[in-house]
Amino acid sequence: MKTIKEIKDSLSWEQSQDSRANVCISYLGHKTKPNLINETHIEDLTAHLKKRGIKGSTINRYLASVSKILKYAYIRPSVYNMARLPHIAWQEESKARLRFMTPEEEQRMIKILGKSPYLSLFLFLLDTGVRLGEALSFKKDAIQRLDGKFFIVLHADETKNNMTRSVPLTRRCVAMLKKSGDFSHLDYSMAERVWQKLRRNMGLDGDKQFVIHCLRHTCASRLAQSGKVELHFIKEWLGHKSYNMTLRYAHLMPKNLLKAVNILEGYE
Repeated sequence: MKTIKEIKDSLSWEQSQDSRANVCISYLGHKTKPNLINETHIEDLTAHLKKRGIKGSTINRYLASVSKILKYAYIRPSVYNMARLPHIAWQEESKARLRFMTPEEEQRMIKILGKSPYLSLFLFLLDTGVRLGEALSFKKDAIQRLDGKFFIVLHADETKNNMTRSVPLTRRCVAMLKKSGDFSHLDYSMAERVWQKLRRNMGLDGDKQFVIHCLRHTCASRLAQSGKVELHFIKEWLGHKSYNMTLRYAHLMPKNLLKAVNILEGYE
């Protein structure tokens, strides 16, 4: 029977997921067997994360890594003999306003970072909406072409939701990738440090929502605000498992509603 550490090492993880899983395993114990973990362990882990100042939505990402390990064991009853999965009390997530990067902020970022290789990475995140870990994971051979347009294929072991998906590339992305090939030579932690310095230089140090992930929100918001891309296409583009995640951008699509009113006016 594998320990939770051994199960974790046998599974595919996106880089940030892997880091969160390691934190949870360190607390629960590297040699702990999955069938010994119960609700008390989960509650203690949650309390530990809260003491570290981690918010509800991020705590859920940590708990999701534990859930993935436990589910692996649960569906193998002859090996792990787990009668049931322990209940995980998911934390309430903040409904704070989604932070988007404005065109003006984008130009300031370009000016401040100049020739930094991390500028290309951030612009790639802005134009594709992929997660940081996904951008750092794909290789040059994932770039493909169809009908004159380029896209990348993110394989299941490179995505947060373990689902393969294709992401279209803008001309700007294609030009950047022709120079760099991919971003696998860049570092996740360094990207976060570069972003923190950028935020200070932009005078946004107090804006705690101005994080790298806001580039993903910006891509989605630009698609939604165009009025030309339906929500189900945005869901597929971003790789959301839940439609509720994509619905956060629905309020940015007033053009679609204004077009719909023409149907009703036809009955007048």
